[in-house]
Amino acid sequence: KEYRPLSLQRNRANEIQRNPGRNRYMSRALQVLPGVASSLSFRNDIIIRGGAPHENRFFLDGIEVPVINHFAAQGSSGGPVGILNVNFIQNVDFYSGAFPANLGNALSAVLEFTQKDANTEGLKGNFTLSATDVGLTLDGPLGEKTTFIASVRRSYLQFLFGVIGLPFLPTYNDAQFRVKDRNNEKNEITFIGLGAYDQGELNKGAAEDAETPEEKQEIDYVLANLPVNNQWNYTVGANYKHFSNKGFQNVILSRSHLNNQAEKYEQNI
Repeated sequence: KEYRPLSLQRNRANEIQRNPGRNRYMSRALQVLPGVASSLSFRNDIIIRGGAPHENRFFLDGIEVPVINHFAAQGSSGGPVGILNVNFIQNVDFYSGAFPANLGNALSAVLEFTQKDANTEGLKGNFTLSATDVGLTLDGPLGEKTTFIASVRRSYLQFLFGVIGLPFLPTYNDAQFRVKDRNNEKNEITFIGLGAYDQGELNKGAAEDAETPEEKQEIDYVLANLPVNNQWNYTVGANYKHFSNKGFQNVILSRSHLNNQAEKYEQNI
């Protein structure tokens, strides 16, 4: 029998892809689960039974990933756009309590993302064009016992916002990879990487396109108070497993970094 711990909800990748109105974002798909409170429509915050979004922990193939959203607010894990590529994901285990011993130190919830293995037959690609971004995913073999899957994505939302005349022009970029080597039946090692670079630029010409004096005054007020927000972050890590007759040993090494800056000064519009 499959072991199903208490407070565990398991979600397959195809369920997330078919989830209507969630735009293939992991966090938004999980917001409909029991015990998860709803947040603002443009945010991916996960709030578990009144807890704060920063009280959750996220693991990707056993490696902790502190930031999984673009333009994350300081002190929170949420943001308007998800970083994780759903094409990488096989399933998501959502623990709202009774956390496993190896996934402890969480106050609200633990989300464990398991990535799928790349195909071993040949190089394959997947091109994605959405309403906000464009992306490319490649996967295939690197050798007889090694496979890889990698993706890059860039938004063109800033051009749409410029046409509409909004006072801010956000741009996000991200990349993700996974390399798995199965040396023999008892040893395997997985390397993962996840990174994002976000830029928030003010649309200085938005006020010039205003149709009425009131609209121009409103845009000028927003430009005078809205900061320029830039963020970059990454997580890289290795997960080594050694299998024995009655169990396995697991060694994980990783590094994560987050740089989040918001700048505002007189006349920086």
